Amino acid sequence: MGIQVGGRRGGPMSDPNVIPFIDICLVLLIIFMIVVTVLIAQVGYLSKLPPRAQTQTPPSASEQIVIRVTSPCGPGQLSSCRVFINREEVPPGQLLGRVQQIMQGRSTQMIFFTADDDVNYENAMRILDVVRQGGARNIGILTEPIGATASESMGSPATVQ
Repeated sequence: MGIQVGGRRGGPMSDPNVIPFIDICLVLLIIFMIVVTVLIAQVGYLSKLPPRAQTQTPPSASEQIVIRVTSPCGPGQLSSCRVFINREEVPPGQLLGRVQQIMQGRSTQMIFFTADDDVNYENAMRILDVVRQGGARNIGILTEPIGATASESMGSPATVQ
């Protein structure tokens, strides 16, 4: 590293000497690179990964509970509704006891609910309230008929005449 005292004419020089500055920056860069790799090797990454999700197998068809309401079920006539738990018909007055019996020891059991299109909305909601009072917290509402495929629920294509 040389230093110049003056220019050609012997006067002061106006351009700075940056070579020592670049040398210092390179040395600092190397020091920081070494320090970071040593810290990562000792401490490890500081980010925490989320715990691995435990997947559960879906319940078999024998373990699923489906509550179905069919007609005749007119407005305000809850006692005339036909209520089924899976394939067993249950009178609406005994529904609360049956749901409590089913939900005993199964607080996380999923219950599926479906009602025919001609069932009154008020009666469907009252039956859902009874199911909820029976201890069901996870209720899924089915929007397609049970066992229907997408092509069956769409109906057959209309013919043009």
